[in-house]
Amino acid sequence: MMIPLLMGLGASVLANACLLYLVVARRRSEMPPFPSEALIPDNAEPDLSDQPFADSPWLGIFLARLDGSWSGLANRAFLEMMGMAVPAPAPSGGIPCRLSQPLVPGMDPMRLLATGSFGPAEIELRQGDGTTAYLLVIAESRRDYPGWAVFLAVDVGRYQSSRQELRRSDERYRVLAESSPICIWQIDPEGRTLYLNPVMAGVLELEHIDDLVGTQTHYGDFFSPESQEAIKAEFARRQRGITSAYEAELIGRWGKRTRMMVYGSPIMGTDGRMESSMGIFVDITARKREEEALRESEERLRVAAECGRELIYEWEIATSRRDWFGPFDQRLGYALGETPRTQAGWESLLHPEDRPRIEKAIDQHLRSRQPFLEEYRIRCSDGSYLIWSDRGTAIWDAAGAPRKWIGTTSDVTQSRRAEDDLRGREEQLRQAQKLEAVGRLAGGIAHDFNNLLAAIMGYCELMLIRLEPEHPCRREVGEILNGSDRAAGLIRQLLAFSRQEIPQPKVISPIFIVRSMERMLRHVVEESVELRIQMDDDTGSVRMDPVQMEQVILNLVLNSRDAMPNGGSVIVSSGNVDLHGEVPGAYGRVHAGPHVRISVADTGLGIGREHLPHIFDPFYTTKDKGKGSGLGLSTVYGIVTQNHGCVLVETEVHKGSVFSFFLPLCETPAPEESEVRRAIRSSSVIPKTVLLVEDDDEVRAIVRELLNQQGFHCLEAKQGVEALALAEKCEQPIHLLLTDVVMPEMGGKELADALKLHLPHLRVLYMSGYTQDAVFRDEVARGGRNFIQKPFALGTLLTKIREVLSSDPEMESVGV
Repeated sequence: MMIPLLMGLGASVLANACLLYLVVARRRSEMPPFPSEALIPDNAEPDLSDQPFADSPWLGIFLARLDGSWSGLANRAFLEMMGMAVPAPAPSGGIPCRLSQPLVPGMDPMRLLATGSFGPAEIELRQGDGTTAYLLVIAESRRDYPGWAVFLAVDVGRYQSSRQELRRSDERYRVLAESSPICIWQIDPEGRTLYLNPVMAGVLELEHIDDLVGTQTHYGDFFSPESQEAIKAEFARRQRGITSAYEAELIGRWGKRTRMMVYGSPIMGTDGRMESSMGIFVDITARKREEEALRESEERLRVAAECGRELIYEWEIATSRRDWFGPFDQRLGYALGETPRTQAGWESLLHPEDRPRIEKAIDQHLRSRQPFLEEYRIRCSDGSYLIWSDRGTAIWDAAGAPRKWIGTTSDVTQSRRAEDDLRGREEQLRQAQKLEAVGRLAGGIAHDFNNLLAAIMGYCELMLIRLEPEHPCRREVGEILNGSDRAAGLIRQLLAFSRQEIPQPKVISPIFIVRSMERMLRHVVEESVELRIQMDDDTGSVRMDPVQMEQVILNLVLNSRDAMPNGGSVIVSSGNVDLHGEVPGAYGRVHAGPHVRISVADTGLGIGREHLPHIFDPFYTTKDKGKGSGLGLSTVYGIVTQNHGCVLVETEVHKGSVFSFFLPLCETPAPEESEVRRAIRSSSVIPKTVLLVEDDDEVRAIVRELLNQQGFHCLEAKQGVEALALAEKCEQPIHLLLTDVVMPEMGGKELADALKLHLPHLRVLYMSGYTQDAVFRDEVARGGRNFIQKPFALGTLLTKIREVLSSDPEMESVGV
């Protein structure tokens, strides 16, 4: 049966002993009626779960029968106060218990029944662990329902101890606050003062803290008008529970102004609202005055420094601090204060090549007091460098030790660059005169030597015609002819350099020239070199021999490739520019007007300063012996200047080079591309690697000599298996497979299919006197295979090879 015994008791009955008594007395009339004794079975188990405070940790509740047995039901708090064990788990509704003696020693149950109430009374209770508990107890019984009583108990000893500790803690904090040299001010949510310590009262010019505490004066009345907006914003932040720090100015009662650093913290209630705000005020008036005086002094020095071209600096040697008086950061393109104000920070801005020299000059001045006047390069924010002239001197103390260094710097970049530009122009003039003189000499020699070669080669051709195939002198004549042809190639380059070659100029589009060479250029560069073509579609036309244009671009790409032994990237680009009579650093005469620019940039080793004056000299090369003739760049210079253009070289060691040549813009539109394509296909400056596979030794030797004569690099094999092994070991790209169709062990078709698995861009030219493969014959008839019939003339073979190498792979349907 459920027995509601405590319904209606309020939640704050035990704030203190008196409040407990008053609440119980006031609520006694509100308690629900007890069921009569006759209606309660003996086995009834009262339930505390629905009663107020049943699970309260500070209010002990005991429902007892007044039959002398003191049996009944108690909550956990009551058992703990009595020093009794709390069973676990507790039965639903409470904990049944039986006391061996009355709660209050000597209390008679009959008296409680007669009076109806007991207490409040304080009792001492000796617990099992030897401690003494001080309890405040009240009891109530209704005569209308005899036999039951309700006991309420509170441990007032714990409460008193907490109060005492709280008083001691309050006293400690009071003494700390009132003896602190820091100002403390506490206000309520309406801005009224709750507390301030004596130091704060002194700042506000109060005779006593009671002049402000407890009054309606708003704390904001003591802040200057300039600080009003700040304190309003900060007070709003406190109400949201935010702590922060800010500066404000206080004005005392008699007008004294004090600059304060305020550290404000909110004190929040359990409902999440601010109960008060505590502020700690630190007087920074003296510091602010010093800062203002220092700022004014630095401002005067800054204005003085900015009025002149020189910057003044001061270096504290002991601390390594370096201060600048003037716009040091701004002159280098940095934000104010971005560069470190230390000697090491300044040294980090020096050019790496200049740093050792400047450090040595500083050491010499500190040791021997020699004058310090040096120039150095200093890095700007964009990575460029300015040239500064620095004049400084150390200041020594009485003991002769350097204490401080004071100096001035001035920017001499423009004057030094003007001097370098003048020297560069003089050097360019000397270089142009030297190249012109060398070109005239080379042209004269080439003209006479070419006539001699023409006679030698003509006689060799006659001898080859007259000699029988088996004549022993035929091989020697062929070698003479091969050597003569190679000599003729050098002569052609000399004529191009000396601008005495007879060109066949046409109006051409550089875009088409470069793009038609793209596949060939990709074969020329190594696999570790990335080739990128970035031609501007608006690039205009020029009037020039297309073969010469191809030769210039090829030589520049080869030069870039050789400058990147470990790989890199080559970028070929174009565009239109308008020259105004000069291009700083350009080689050759510059004509004013619109020009077409074609550039070849690489990420290679770059060119050292010692080599730049000679890069266009004929036969001058930095490559290993046998790796270059030294005529590549000289040929570029000769062809470009022959076509009224100029060459610009931009390079830096280990950062690559950019070769740009400028040609006058032609207003006439370029002709059909097919005409230019035919001219390019007839070019003899396309170096290729050919894999020659022929089982006939004589035919193979003749073809090999022809290919070598025409500048091809020839790899030869007698049959297919040997060719596969040779191709696998070859480190350079193979551009063309020239193979017989019918061979022992492996035919030409099977060889080509096997090689193209690993060399998909390989061109193939088949040669044979006959073939029994019907499928192959059909493919040749449909143009799917490149084929030349034996016997063939050597000139015919050369033409066919060039046709295959210049063919568009997208136009070939099968195999090639």
